[in-house]
Amino acid sequence: MMVHDGFEEVEALTTVDILRRAGVAVTVCSMTGRNVLHGSHGIDVAADAVFGRMVNEDCADAFDALAFPGGLPNAHTLRDDTRATDAAKAFYAKGKIVCAICAAPCVLEKAGLLKGRRATSYPGCVDEAACGYSEEKVVRDGNVITSRGVGTALDFALAIAEALAGKQAADKVAASILYKRS
Repeated sequence: MMVHDGFEEVEALTTVDILRRAGVAVTVCSMTGRNVLHGSHGIDVAADAVFGRMVNEDCADAFDALAFPGGLPNAHTLRDDTRATDAAKAFYAKGKIVCAICAAPCVLEKAGLLKGRRATSYPGCVDEAACGYSEEKVVRDGNVITSRGVGTALDFALAIAEALAGKQAADKVAASILYKRS
């Protein structure tokens, strides 16, 4: 998970938590050059890695998926950071899962990954005419998973868990937290 300051804490931490419960190893990668990330609502989070130290341009070879949480200015900073858009392109080219929630699908849009695909986002964060825009909670089109925002964070995280660990693992996590998947 690539993260910059101003990330939406619920989207990032829910995704990390659910994936780890499903047995998926997750690395939260700071794109700031610092170990501590500052959330958009004043919650600081320690990153597992800092881009350029443990994670670099070859990360698509080392990881199975790439996720971008929303929140501002995080999503726009990532969108304008060629390291993030280049990573998204590299993961996509290797057929790996690429995910973004809330405002962060703008990163995938800038990387050219939403053209001709069904996708969703927080309203107004991507050009709805440039993709098959949907108002569904979560949209998976091939190896691209997008979601709408904080209110859909559990659905987003469980969709990624299903893509990486299988439906049974995602359903088991959902049942353990008393969440009924739609």
